[in-house]
Amino acid sequence: MSKYTASEVIQLPRLTAVGAMALGEQLLTAAKPAKKQLAKGIARALAALSSRHGELASALRDQVSLSGGGEASEDAVQCDRVIDGCWSGLHDFLTAFTKLPSGAPEVAEASALKAAIFTGGLKFLQLTYVLEWSESELRLQRIRKNGLDARLEALGGKRFLVVLEAAHAAYGKALGVTAPTAAAAAAPPSVREALDAFTEALRVYVIKVMGAVEPDEPETQELADKLLAPLATWSVGPSGRGAARKNDKPEGEPAAPPPPDAPSAQPAPVDL
Repeated sequence: MSKYTASEVIQLPRLTAVGAMALGEQLLTAAKPAKKQLAKGIARALAALSSRHGELASALRDQVSLSGGGEASEDAVQCDRVIDGCWSGLHDFLTAFTKLPSGAPEVAEASALKAAIFTGGLKFLQLTYVLEWSESELRLQRIRKNGLDARLEALGGKRFLVVLEAAHAAYGKALGVTAPTAAAAAAPPSVREALDAFTEALRVYVIKVMGAVEPDEPETQELADKLLAPLATWSVGPSGRGAARKNDKPEGEPAAPPPPDAPSAQPAPVDL
């Protein structure tokens, strides 16, 4: 004898993770007034649904990470400001010499150094932290390899180099590029797994609610209608998110056909 699971007998509307979170909140809200009259099986399924809904909310909340564009550490932000100032200061130092009369020997030397070190100007300071570190590293390597450090010192720029190299070293450590960070960031929870767990719990909940309906007890049908009202009226926009109905019809979509008497055997695909 075949054993059927909730995912094989209950079809749900197409859900994104954010849409599922909203639908779950509506279902939990709809169940609150009726909690005391729920059968034990429905109450257990509702508790599981609530737990999976919380896990989905946590997974969505914790997706932001430093590598993905989240907030940098305070140390990294401060080091970024320092190294920006150092490179900008060296740039200004060389620029100042180029403003001397054209016959001054320092003008040609400063112009040559500025062109060699600051190809593209100071635009690299606007890059993301790790990319800016890479550009800074390449420029410092170019200075050392081509003997530009001695030429800068001859112009009186030794102090700029000393401070710049120290700032660059601190920047690399703060970003975890040249030294491991104090604590590696934990991988964000899987939204896909949380969404799958939520939809499975939702299918079980629907089965429990529908299974408690008795043909000769109208109040059981009324309770089921209240509990599943958010699901029955859920509509899906082009992006897969729940869309508000207008005149009982999703705006920009054809009206959905009436629900069949029996649940479909094929679950709808689920998107993040």
